[in-house]
Amino acid sequence: MPDTTVIRKGSTLVSGINVFTLPRERHAALLETLDAIDAEILKFKFPMNVSANFHRAIEAPIVINYNQYTDRKAGRHLRTRETILPLMERTHELSDHSEIRWYSVDDVVTANGLDSIEITDNRGRIGVIGIFTVAPETQSDLLACLKRYGETVKGATGFGGLATHRGLEAEHVSTYEIWESADAYRKAAAEGAAADALGEARALATVTELHPYDVVRVCRFNPGT
Repeated sequence: MPDTTVIRKGSTLVSGINVFTLPRERHAALLETLDAIDAEILKFKFPMNVSANFHRAIEAPIVINYNQYTDRKAGRHLRTRETILPLMERTHELSDHSEIRWYSVDDVVTANGLDSIEITDNRGRIGVIGIFTVAPETQSDLLACLKRYGETVKGATGFGGLATHRGLEAEHVSTYEIWESADAYRKAAAEGAAADALGEARALATVTELHPYDVVRVCRFNPGT
């Protein structure tokens, strides 16, 4: 059975979303290095690490690791481990740019009315991940706009759900969507009210990175969390 990561409204977990920008010919080496980091985490059974989820953009030169931790301080603990720090440094060497941002789950919209979505690596679905930078005073406005977008597409063919994420830094917002395919996402997002809501979101944000991703791997470190 494949591992599953649950993104739930009201969760107390902290999401650390690590965005690596690098040429596609280096993606495999980066993913191998991230796998090696996961192997070390599994070896030591750190209780603060809940899950890691690797994503490779279908078109953009980006790899994203969506991580869950018990808290932000716990997420920084890995840098203190002598076997893990060199691997983390290697991910930066492979990347032209990398940045981790920290979030709490703000809201969830699903096709079936549940309060959670699931990331799985069974290759049956894709993730659409949005990384937004916004003026701090309009963070809540952007989150509300993105929720409205989710409400407009929840009846669309292929839609599984959307989770909005509030940055612990006020200028950060993120989204994680579940779709059956990139084509289903593109078709729904380009039409009517959904296109209008996304256009409004882009206008509110100062920087938007919004792409469909293949889910390469899901690793649950602490299934009971």
